[in-house]
Amino acid sequence: MNKAASILCALLTCTISSAQPIAFPKGPVLIEQPWWSQLGGSSTHSTITYTQGAVLDSPNWTTTGDKSIELSFVPQAGVVADEVHVYAIGLDQSFTRHLAAFDQESGELIWSSEISFAILDSWSSSAIDPNNHSVIAASGFSISAFDRFSGDELWSTPTSLPIVNASPCVTDDFDGTNRVFITDYTFAAGATGSLICINIDPMSTTNPYEPGEVVWTATLPGDCSGNTPAYHNGVVYVATADDGSGGEGHVLAFDATSNTAPTPLWNTPNPEQLGFFGGVTYHDGFIYASSYNFQGGQRSANTIKLDAMTGALQWSVPTVRTNATPIILDTNRIIVSGGVPTSPSTIFTGSLPAIELIQDQGNSATVLWDTFETTHQDLNMSGSWDQGEPYLSIGGWGHHPIAINADRKSRLLVATMSPPTAFDPFTHAQSLHTIDLSKHPSDPAFIISTQDNTGTSPAIIGNRLFSTSNSGLSAIELINTPSVPSLRSHIRAIVDGHKPISSLEPKP
Repeated sequence: MNKAASILCALLTCTISSAQPIAFPKGPVLIEQPWWSQLGGSSTHSTITYTQGAVLDSPNWTTTGDKSIELSFVPQAGVVADEVHVYAIGLDQSFTRHLAAFDQESGELIWSSEISFAILDSWSSSAIDPNNHSVIAASGFSISAFDRFSGDELWSTPTSLPIVNASPCVTDDFDGTNRVFITDYTFAAGATGSLICINIDPMSTTNPYEPGEVVWTATLPGDCSGNTPAYHNGVVYVATADDGSGGEGHVLAFDATSNTAPTPLWNTPNPEQLGFFGGVTYHDGFIYASSYNFQGGQRSANTIKLDAMTGALQWSVPTVRTNATPIILDTNRIIVSGGVPTSPSTIFTGSLPAIELIQDQGNSATVLWDTFETTHQDLNMSGSWDQGEPYLSIGGWGHHPIAINADRKSRLLVATMSPPTAFDPFTHAQSLHTIDLSKHPSDPAFIISTQDNTGTSPAIIGNRLFSTSNSGLSAIELINTPSVPSLRSHIRAIVDGHKPISSLEPKP
């Protein structure tokens, strides 16, 4: 074996990871780098990740499973990741829904476990419980926990109403009494929604509940659909889709530590007659929520900011309709991803996919730009968008971008959604971009890099990003420059036969 081949074998050998379950002690885990543990990265749903690069490299691997099972991943459902695995939800060839774990280094399928059949094409993301080493999935009429190393079901709790688009919100700072919060689905069903609190820690002298046991259920003042709760420092926050009769949605706060159904600490209605169909975001003492309007133009919905302690309204600003949670940057700015892709075979809803940048001025706010508005080419001078007129299509109503800080500069990892068809209204992203938030959308340097066939609500660990598409689940590195390929990409090219093994030889 020559020197280059020896180097290649050594490098490939060191990346092989075991598919065997890992013995791990129960109790809190010291996490050297933040896990992407739930929707938006954490229980507050506002995680800013620090990376060494901002350029999207070609995928390290793309997978749909193995010979035992092939999965088609659920469009718009986000993925989560710990220090070794990435977890995604998909359908097998018989349309059975699975929660599956994949090795982050190789893409090898570690385990796959069946979960309940989803209602209304739900895109609920899963969540990781680090203290009990489990992954929690909400689907259909149940919420269940699985061992994150073996995939064994640890507990499963039925719900009287289905869960649709809402993702579990997990606490990890209680002393042996941690909980998961979820809302059910009641939109247009003639019933009010509920916030459900479930115990996830072992029963003990200080915790009288079994894992998976419902601690309490709080009735909400209106319908629910996709209303993922947020949690911070003993308080859980949640929004409603409307007031039960098509009116304004509400944002509420509850004592997360209560052992009986609590009354709201505060209850604030939307100042506009619009409902919230997504999660809320906690950041630095404030709550943010964005609404959805079923009619009107590009900025016919709104985003609000509330005082997290009192619920007092700080401001409301017109924004694009969305089911996604607002993303709070570290410069008093806010990102809203919204709008609905359209195609010649579907009805135009009045708003198109866009990213909006909001400047928070404390007691007021201003939308600095909307990517659709600033890039739309009104070819026939009609004053509105017409089918076929070009614009920069990024973001979307069910897409959750990721904010990163690379080289002390704010970037955003955001996808282009595929236009739906009459038979397939829920679709994957068709490409993923890194955008420079210091640039205007009309600036040619606004988009830093692009990778096709990936982008659905991603997760990020260190400098590696995980996302699904029609092609499967992919792992992509964030690198400093596109001009020098990574060693991993170089080795992959040799393994795939695109480069000779001699290309690893040092140049004289």
